[in-house]
Amino acid sequence: MWAAATPGDEVGGYRIVARLGQGATGAVYRAEDGGGHPVAIKVLHAGPDTDESARARLAREAATLRRLDHPAVAAVLDVELEGESPFIVTELVDGHSLEDDVALHGPYDAARLASLAGDLADALEAVHGAGVVHRDLKPSNIMVTTHGPVLIDFGIAHGFEDARMTTDGLVMGTPGYLAPEMLTGADPSVATDWWGWAASLAFAATARAPFGVTPVDAVLARAQAGTADLRGVGRLRGEAIAGALRPDPGDRWKPDDVVRALRTAADDGDEPEPVAPGDLVETVALGAASQWPTQVVTHDPRTAPVNDGRTRAVATDVPPPPPAATDATEVMAPVEPAAVGTGDDTDWLEPVPEQVYESASGYVRPQHPSRSWLLFALALPLVAAAATWPGLSFVALAVLVVLSRYVGYAAESLHGRRERRGVGKVDGARVAVVAPWHLVRGVVGSLPSLIVAGCAGLVLVVGGWWVLDRTVLVADTDHPAENAPWLYGLVLAVTMVVAILLAWFGPATTVTRDGARAGLRHLVPGRRTAIVVVLLAVAAAVWLGWIAWDAHPIGWWPFPGAPDLS
Repeated sequence: MWAAATPGDEVGGYRIVARLGQGATGAVYRAEDGGGHPVAIKVLHAGPDTDESARARLAREAATLRRLDHPAVAAVLDVELEGESPFIVTELVDGHSLEDDVALHGPYDAARLASLAGDLADALEAVHGAGVVHRDLKPSNIMVTTHGPVLIDFGIAHGFEDARMTTDGLVMGTPGYLAPEMLTGADPSVATDWWGWAASLAFAATARAPFGVTPVDAVLARAQAGTADLRGVGRLRGEAIAGALRPDPGDRWKPDDVVRALRTAADDGDEPEPVAPGDLVETVALGAASQWPTQVVTHDPRTAPVNDGRTRAVATDVPPPPPAATDATEVMAPVEPAAVGTGDDTDWLEPVPEQVYESASGYVRPQHPSRSWLLFALALPLVAAAATWPGLSFVALAVLVVLSRYVGYAAESLHGRRERRGVGKVDGARVAVVAPWHLVRGVVGSLPSLIVAGCAGLVLVVGGWWVLDRTVLVADTDHPAENAPWLYGLVLAVTMVVAILLAWFGPATTVTRDGARAGLRHLVPGRRTAIVVVLLAVAAAVWLGWIAWDAHPIGWWPFPGAPDLS
């Protein structure tokens, strides 16, 4: 039995403020990072038996978000896939879901609908441009903010090149927002996302689920028949949305045509057509009588299987309704507005058997972001210090390279074992036992790049001193026949820049880079924490630079002293 996090608890360095939503395998919380900035953190339930398929989906969501850089996509800030409670941290979107916004303010008028359609289309094109299919576009996954809509929950997002993770015979999605071709075994595509886009527009225009809410079989059948509930919507808007929700992908309106028609409706006017009382009873063809017996649905929540808006696994053998199946009908009561949920109707809350193709064990190796700007900032104090204490600075560089390489070897050993055998309870102990060996490997493996960096640095320092001893480039105010002291510090600083680049990009440095990124991932979690570290690093570099500019004597220890070219 898992224990849910409560306000005040800490998860991975983030303080929980409130729970935003919860499901079978995890929960989403509002939290604060170390600097007190609000974030959203999605946490899988703690326990040694945490579903590896849910862990894999969380990993794929993180990888997907890192590929997307668009204002309409919540950015990923931090990821932890190891341990008993894996989590992903994203920006906290300030706003309501489209589902909640419609519940609070009612159906969108023509102008708001046209604006929503255009902004959402731009966001979806950016997602597709990055090679990603969202797969679960629906009102609860669209946040309405003052800056426009934002897409959230990429838990089942699918890269164009990705292998399908769902078991044969099942497809992940939300009934009513799941494109009908998916029910017949088609692969996710941009067309299936545009279906969810159009269905979400239908919901915004009517405040009703476009294909009803109960029972699920009937919802799927209506979607396959293309009989969206657009009662009360003006003719122009209804025609455009219905055109985008046609069952055959080849017959659907193009998104640009839909947006253009909705903008025309907003500009020219598109009065809603009156709804006759008789229109409140809807007849839907479900299939042959032998398969779909006639039934009267009363929408009694105690008995009807409800389409609650959650993402779920749906069988792909739902029979499509024949064109003229009039002998088997479902008489429906008025379609109720969609129930307003918590905004956390995510697929990973509904455990589904999956096949993970990333490794034989199903373990997904974490991918650490490069964070080049953070590494650049951390290098600045080292460069500035080299202008005054070149020996100590090079020793510090060597220690950092060795430690980074040690972390790289340790991480490679851990993740390689997990990919072969899966996550084990004693993985941490194994890493501790073999730590001395990885440290020895770190020292030996660092030698090639450090030797190259040291030799290059020696050449630059000796060459620089040779030039400055023979040529006055910038005269010292107190000793006009000599160069200004800061010029020697500049030579040392440039030398350190070259040494850092060779230690980072020189021979056999891949493990060093991987280890540094993994180490920073744990030492500096979250974007805001990283910004604080960057500011401190810049401040330290300025202070050290001022010391060098103030003609502080150069300290060469542990080196014997300045080059003697006499």
